[in-house]
Amino acid sequence: MSRFVYSAFADEISANFDTQIESLHRLGIGMLELRGVDGKSFVELTGKEVLRVAEKLENGGIALSALGTPLGKISADGDMNAHLSLMDKIMDTGDALGAKHLRVFSFYKPQEMSYDDFRARVFDNTERMLERAEKRGFTLCHENEKDIFGYNAPRELELLEHFGGRLKAVLDPGNFAFCLEDASIGYPMLKDYIEYFHIKDADAEGAIVPPGKGVARLEDTLRAVSKDRTGDIILTIEPHLMDFTGLSSLSKLDDIRHVYTFETPYDAFEYAFKCVKEMVDRIG
Repeated sequence: MSRFVYSAFADEISANFDTQIESLHRLGIGMLELRGVDGKSFVELTGKEVLRVAEKLENGGIALSALGTPLGKISADGDMNAHLSLMDKIMDTGDALGAKHLRVFSFYKPQEMSYDDFRARVFDNTERMLERAEKRGFTLCHENEKDIFGYNAPRELELLEHFGGRLKAVLDPGNFAFCLEDASIGYPMLKDYIEYFHIKDADAEGAIVPPGKGVARLEDTLRAVSKDRTGDIILTIEPHLMDFTGLSSLSKLDDIRHVYTFETPYDAFEYAFKCVKEMVDRIG
C-alpha cells in the first residue's frame, strides 16, 4: 500500500533557516529538500555552516529528502571541470547531512550548437556526473524544467532510457504546464524512472497557480501513482506562488506570472499545502 509523505522547499516561506524549520513544524511537514539557507544557496555554505544546518535539522526533528542542487543548470558547453568540482563540494555536504539524493538538470543549449551536438554533449556531461555520483553512493534525480534538454516528457524519456535506470527522475508536472507542454503524458511515459515528485501547478497560459487549480493534472497523476506503487512516495511542495529570496537564480523573474495573491509567503505555502492534502484525501 502506498503512502504520500510530504517534503518542502521551505526557502519559499522564508530565507531564514530557523524560520523554515519553525514553519515546517506549524504545517506538520517532517522533511525538507534543501536549497536556500539564510539567504544563500546551500552550495555556498562553509563546512562549519553545514554542520550548523545538520545540528538545527536534528534538533528540529526535520529529515532531508534530497538536496535541490543547481547541477546541470549551465550551458552544455560550459566548464564541466569546474561544475564537477562543485559537485564534489555538494556531495561533501550530502555526506555531512545524510542526504544521498541530488536533484539535477540536463543543461542549456548554446545558441549556435546543433541539436545533435547538444544531445551528445548532454549525454556526455550527464555520464560524467553519474560516474562521480556512483563512486560515492549518490542518486541523481533529473527534474524536467524549462529550456533544458529534458524539458518535456519525450526528451526526458530519451535521456533516462539512454542511461538505463542509472539516472532517476523527480517529476514536476507543474513544470510541464509552465512550459505549455501536455502534463497528462508525463507520468505514464516516465513512471518507471520516477524517484519522487515536485508539486506545483500552472494554468493554460503558463501562469503559476495553487496545486490542483491548473492544468498539470496533479490529482490524476497522484491517483495513478497511488494505484501503481507501494511504500512511501515523497511529494516535495514547491508552489512558487510568491517571489522569494533566490528565485532569480532559479528562473528569470519575467518567466513567473501569478494569478493568486497572498499576504505573506507562509500564507501562500500553507494554502498550497492545503490544496495538496485535499487532493490526497480525495484519493484515499
